[in-house]
Amino acid sequence: MQNVDRREFLKTAGAASAASALPGTVGAAQRAAPSSGDREIWVSLMRKLADPVLTNLANGTLKARMPVEQASGTDRRSVTHLEALGRLMAGIAPWLELAADTSAEGRARADYGELARRAIARAVDPASPDFLNFTRDRQPLVDAAFLAQGLLRAPHALRDQLDAVTKGRLITALESTRAIVPGFNNWLLFSATVEAALKSLGASWDRLRVDYALREHEQWYKGDGAYTTVPNSTGTTTTAS
Repeated sequence: MQNVDRREFLKTAGAASAASALPGTVGAAQRAAPSSGDREIWVSLMRKLADPVLTNLANGTLKARMPVEQASGTDRRSVTHLEALGRLMAGIAPWLELAADTSAEGRARADYGELARRAIARAVDPASPDFLNFTRDRQPLVDAAFLAQGLLRAPHALRDQLDAVTKGRLITALESTRAIVPGFNNWLLFSATVEAALKSLGASWDRLRVDYALREHEQWYKGDGAYTTVPNSTGTTTTAS
């Protein structure tokens, strides 16, 4: 499906940068070498990760250009693109949500917020070549929850600035993940996170899914990253993680 590997995908998208999708400061800022300051280095690294996913998705070329690398005998073609978007948005959302300012970073941050909203719009548009899978297999529940976490972490930069059509389509996409039954483990929190985002978006949400996840994890969690064992459908025990 793709004729480039992951390294080439990152390299070519990083070279083109978000300048191909947005006017203004992003292209110029991308060309500027980072200073020796820790913040500039971290922001530069973040942009190297964000540019290939957001630029291609906003332009409707993510599925066409993003390589799918996977273990032998597996097939992640239907889930890998939502995985890329969801985990990226969860990670960069706090940065996007920072207050606007007139610095080079502040201007770039505003542009990336717009780029992220355009990417989300493409992801949930049924007519888009990059319309993402939220229902096939089980993995989309996980990555929809990461996308939901991004919305919760950046309510102003992401949620509040979505246009009405995109917001409605996003609600529909998140609601569709209810068809996926979570495992009796940390996956309960994925369902709960999706419901929290639906509530934040002003949609109908399922309080039971949230309460159930919190009650079960309250029983399992022992502190300091440790969990007790929990019964599974066969009567044996597994470790919640």
